Amino acid sequence: MKKSMYYFLFLITVTFTILAGCSEEGNASRSDSGTESGSDNGDGKPKVAVVLKGSDQEYFKLAEQGAKQAFEDFDVNGTYMAATTQTDTTQIINILEDQLIEKPDALVVMPSTEEQIPVLQRYNDDGIPVLLIDTNLEWDGKDTYIGTDNYTAGQTAAEHLASLLSEGDQIAILEGVTGAKVNEDRVQGVKDKLEELGIEIVASQSADFDRVKAVTVMENILTANPDIDGVFTANDAMGMGALEAVQGKGLDLPVVGIDGTTDALESISNGGMAGTVSQDPFNMAYLGVENALKVLDGEKIDELINSGSKVITQDNAAEELNRVNELLGK
Repeated sequence: MKKSMYYFLFLITVTFTILAGCSEEGNASRSDSGTESGSDNGDGKPKVAVVLKGSDQEYFKLAEQGAKQAFEDFDVNGTYMAATTQTDTTQIINILEDQLIEKPDALVVMPSTEEQIPVLQRYNDDGIPVLLIDTNLEWDGKDTYIGTDNYTAGQTAAEHLASLLSEGDQIAILEGVTGAKVNEDRVQGVKDKLEELGIEIVASQSADFDRVKAVTVMENILTANPDIDGVFTANDAMGMGALEAVQGKGLDLPVVGIDGTTDALESISNGGMAGTVSQDPFNMAYLGVENALKVLDGEKIDELINSGSKVITQDNAAEELNRVNELLGK
């Protein structure tokens, strides 16, 4: 009986020893910063997470394609996540918190507002590089900002709109999400430039970057200001909504936006919208992944990286439309 009992205890001891050894071998390796190396599948590839503030517009689809192309080109373990809409800041924060649990080697993020800074700081605290794309934040913890200078883009759009008007004319502005830095910078750029050029702004209201909301907001502005001469919208989705409202009242006003989405490019080609300042969200995300790998390799990168932008008019809209359609696989 004693012999059987000793044998039973021996088996238990051996079993626990094996299980403990398996547990230690199953832990991911750690980098010097104390974070997981990102090689949880054992292939040694860096793990890069890309998180976008929205997924409900073509602009975000282009950024998604850029990220996925970079994952493939640079052979990384890439994770892509996006909020449903850029107005849901709570969802964006939740996604960032969930990704932090996964301990990526680097984070490429398109934030919406300053509300995301506290969770981004936690990535910093864990030694995870954070690269911002599209939307810059007043935060010292970022490794870089990759995108358009939105204040300059607003000024460029204002210059184009003013070139279609005369000094003393009146315009309306459709703003995006209130408090979003990308919106504030674009609108301020427009206001400063139009004041310099002698164009009066008689209305400036938010439509949350949303095309449907833009129709209603624009209709209300036109009712209150029937003599306006032009419209600036802080993105192309609102530009298309504003154009619908303008045409619905039988008016012919120049509408200028920012982004360079396919529906806006088609509209510009056909004489609808008067122009846009195109951005390159595909390139922003692609450069985000590329530069994240440089940071992980110990390379120094620029604090600001310009992803490119240009004025689109009826002269070059068709060419730009073909380029964007190719990126989207259309």
